[in-house]
Amino acid sequence: MFKKRYHKLSDEELMVQVMDHHSHPAIVELHSRYSQKLLGYFMKMLNKDLDLSQDFVQEIFLKILEKKHLYDPSKKFYTWLFTIASNMCKTSYRRVPFNRISDDGYELNQSIHLNENLADKENFKQLLHESIETLEFGQKTVFVLRYMEQFSLNEIAEIMEISTGTVKSRLFYATQKIAKQLSIYDPQYESNLFKLS
Repeated sequence: MFKKRYHKLSDEELMVQVMDHHSHPAIVELHSRYSQKLLGYFMKMLNKDLDLSQDFVQEIFLKILEKKHLYDPSKKFYTWLFTIASNMCKTSYRRVPFNRISDDGYELNQSIHLNENLADKENFKQLLHESIETLEFGQKTVFVLRYMEQFSLNEIAEIMEISTGTVKSRLFYATQKIAKQLSIYDPQYESNLFKLS
């Protein structure tokens, strides 16, 4: 009965419970709702490092408890959560020397052994992942939030604390770079993959 009551509350109502009453069931419910989605986001942003991504999922819920006084209940919890997640990734990029593929894409092109079927989905997905890894942090973040996490342009601007125009600009350059890397594939993938609107 107790659990069902929390299950019915909105994210924002749960956060009010955390803020006002230090509610353990409320934070457990938020963890249940978002831990898998956050793990997926961190995996995309942290070069598929599962251990680090799992650590980040645990850490972010500790940060929520520490920073609960900063949350504005009139705003979406989801957006605030991903603002924290994005900042964690940004800090990690400054500290951890990720093994990135060279910016000129030479290693990227050499790493894919294409067979006669250029539309092979597995090769395409691998190349897409490697192309994303060549992006600088700001471009990578907007790309992942837009096309993989399905945030709106305005939500991304709020998460990253930048203007919508900057979001559009970073998306434009990110998609240009990735589309160039994917141009060795059947154009049908490229033409349907990215929509900036």
